[in-house]
Amino acid sequence: METKRIKILYIEDDLVDQLAFKRLVREQQLPYDITMANSVKTGRDAFRSDKFDITISDFLLGDGTSFEYLPEIIATGTPVILVTGTGDEDVAVRAIKMGASDYVIKDVDFGHLKVFPLIIESSLRKQESNDKIKKLTMAVEQSSSMLFITDKDGLIEYINPRVTEITGYEASDLLGTDLILNHATLNSGAMICEITESLIKGEKWHGTTCHARKAGELFWESNTISPIYDNDSHLTGYIKVAEDITEKRNAELAVKKYSEELRDSNASKDKMFSIIAHDLRTPFNGLLAFSDILSNDYDSLSKDEVLEYIDVIRDLSHNTFNLLEKLLQWSRLQTGRMEFKPVKIPFQDIADNVTNLLKANAIGKGIRITGDIETELTVFGDPNMLNAVTRNLTSNAVKFTPENGAIAITARTIAADMAEITISDTGVGINSEDLTKLFRIDVQHSTKGTKGETGTGLGLILCKEFVERNGGKIRVESEPGKGSRFIFTLLLANQMQEA
Repeated sequence: METKRIKILYIEDDLVDQLAFKRLVREQQLPYDITMANSVKTGRDAFRSDKFDITISDFLLGDGTSFEYLPEIIATGTPVILVTGTGDEDVAVRAIKMGASDYVIKDVDFGHLKVFPLIIESSLRKQESNDKIKKLTMAVEQSSSMLFITDKDGLIEYINPRVTEITGYEASDLLGTDLILNHATLNSGAMICEITESLIKGEKWHGTTCHARKAGELFWESNTISPIYDNDSHLTGYIKVAEDITEKRNAELAVKKYSEELRDSNASKDKMFSIIAHDLRTPFNGLLAFSDILSNDYDSLSKDEVLEYIDVIRDLSHNTFNLLEKLLQWSRLQTGRMEFKPVKIPFQDIADNVTNLLKANAIGKGIRITGDIETELTVFGDPNMLNAVTRNLTSNAVKFTPENGAIAITARTIAADMAEITISDTGVGINSEDLTKLFRIDVQHSTKGTKGETGTGLGLILCKEFVERNGGKIRVESEPGKGSRFIFTLLLANQMQEA
């Protein structure tokens, strides 16, 4: 590899010293390209007209001293070696304070010239090291990442400007504070233990943490904390590099929320199409088939057969109408076109209305419906929605309860502003796997009743949406063979609500 040439500006007014230095360079075949100057003026002019790796300058020149131009040279970052006479050590000290790299004291035998190569090499290495430090310092100061440096006890010794820019905290707010404890306020104890254990093991830790800006606003960091070791592998401190990922995190959450909403929307459409394609088509096939029989074979049918087919058509028509009604309700709810008019309602009125409506179906199966409604319990909600929820759940109870079973509607206060309604039965119950499918639009789940009654599962989905629209929640408890308990909550009426 070719040796790099070193450009030297040598300012010396003694011709003998100039010649001696040239001879040294020639004899030792040193890779120096030398520019000579012999005065303050020529030295300054030479420096301004070219770029040099290093400057060697005598102190006392014919037209002044080197102090007249040294500050200019030093300011450019060019290493300077000052040459002084014996007894001028104070001058050398002044030069070092000004920023000179080194100094040499002349001797009559030109011995000082022999140390020039060593001092030049040392000064250039020192300058190279200083340049690296400056670059590193600039990189740290101008970094887009937040940087924290601590001592070996974890106390913060340095923060870069980005920390103040992101958090609002000045160096005076953070210096001397514990880096790890600064994470403890808004993050779990388990995370703090994880960070501490990693650093104790000499490992770096990477993760996401939450913090508060000085103004109080929360933000999120993606950060890495690493131990720092010296050349002898002794721990000297820790460094934390952090990025503010609040906007990125919020964007990801927004995308996730949108994806979930889109999935739910698609599931709703799929459910609608499934119901239209299957659950509506099936009863219409029956209606068409029995209508064709009555139309084509009426004269050959007995009176009992005609009545039987008419009963089937009636049942299919009722079931189809009920399904269409639910589909329209659900559609209006999804599109925001269903009116919501909450008022004060005595829950006893809802229970009585539902019981009277379903009494005939219950008697047909020998099922007893009882009520245990807390006296004067008044809820606040939309009457149509609350009646629909209670009616649907009670109708399901009748459907899935065998003959001679029992159904109970209970209502009680559970909090200052909340009532709990329970519709329980002694029916067939629901297994744990099917329980997870209830109330979900994205899962097709329907079970026939104890007498073959059919359904679509849409009723329970409507119940959930109606209950939640009225400020409540719904859940179910059930075991196969032990019946089911559908439980939902409603807001209690108070004096501030409009009747």
